[in-house]
Amino acid sequence: MKVAHINAGNEYGGGLVHIVSLLKELKDKQCDLIVLEEGPVSKAARQEGIPVHVFQQANRYDLTVLVRVIRFLKKKAYTHIHTHGPRANTLAYMMHRFISVTWITTIHSHPSLDFKDNGIKGRVFEHVNKRSITKADGVIAVSNEIKESIERLGIPESRIYVINNGITFSEPLKGEKEQPDFTLLTIGRLHPVKGYPYLIEALKTFPYPNWQWLVCGEGEEEKALKQLCKESSIASQVSFLGWLPSEEVKMVASDSHVFVHPSLSESFPLVILEAAEQELPVIATDVGDVKEIIRDDTMGWLIQPKNAADLRKALIEAYELWQNNQLKEKGIVLRQWAEQFSLSQQAEHVLDVYKEMKK
Repeated sequence: MKVAHINAGNEYGGGLVHIVSLLKELKDKQCDLIVLEEGPVSKAARQEGIPVHVFQQANRYDLTVLVRVIRFLKKKAYTHIHTHGPRANTLAYMMHRFISVTWITTIHSHPSLDFKDNGIKGRVFEHVNKRSITKADGVIAVSNEIKESIERLGIPESRIYVINNGITFSEPLKGEKEQPDFTLLTIGRLHPVKGYPYLIEALKTFPYPNWQWLVCGEGEEEKALKQLCKESSIASQVSFLGWLPSEEVKMVASDSHVFVHPSLSESFPLVILEAAEQELPVIATDVGDVKEIIRDDTMGWLIQPKNAADLRKALIEAYELWQNNQLKEKGIVLRQWAEQFSLSQQAEHVLDVYKEMKK
């Protein structure tokens, strides 16, 4: 069995972490990575010693890549291809009939939201991606909500496998210093689906002055979010840190007091597991399978999406627990529960899918 994972190569956030961490775990299982452009995925993979093959497209419409990738797959005698993301799905759909391999795709996010607010072009890409997914031999959904969404595309349940994300839990770091201000942390793409304007709305009227918000991530919404912070008179308390390497993110998390995840749609977010690793309590919206990680109020807060008032209320409760030195306990309980979602378990389930789907 020999597997080629295929991705566009321009992923940030959970998609990048998922692909690279899974391939790192499968390093001795003849799994390689193909990307369609140099970018963050190839860089992160090389840093982990993962074999990377770049088939640079001049643009996303450059179909010469089809012939090049087909030749490479045949030459290397791959038995499976495993795609991640709409561009990789479309490529696999177009070349699948020309190669005798088993095709598996992992759906990381809701297919109806991948191109949200991108106009006519976005609707076309969404349609093509959905059609591509239906032709895969097997589909891995990272949450039960994603499973339900792809079942509505007409994919039989027998071809769908739910495999939750996982991480390798290390000992939590000890913060470099005790932050004097109540420190909120967010990690992820700066994208409309992440719901950051609702957090800004909640912070506008936060009744306590000594707080700061650390924003880890990059994306198309960065300029708009900075402007919204300025208009809301909170810009001086918000730090946009950009995209940080994993170890730096862990250190920032260890120095923070609460992780906030106000997303409008999710699957099974790795960032919440990463917060749990550092015993960081979480305020998150009740979307996707987040409730499988935050099981009750001993671990954090589950709130409804698009609800700034509920988010503000949770932040106030977290602040008051922090003042009384009681907030950390929620993070400790969260880690104890979350440790069951391990990367090794995720990788074993993926290997089981490969074995079951041999042609």
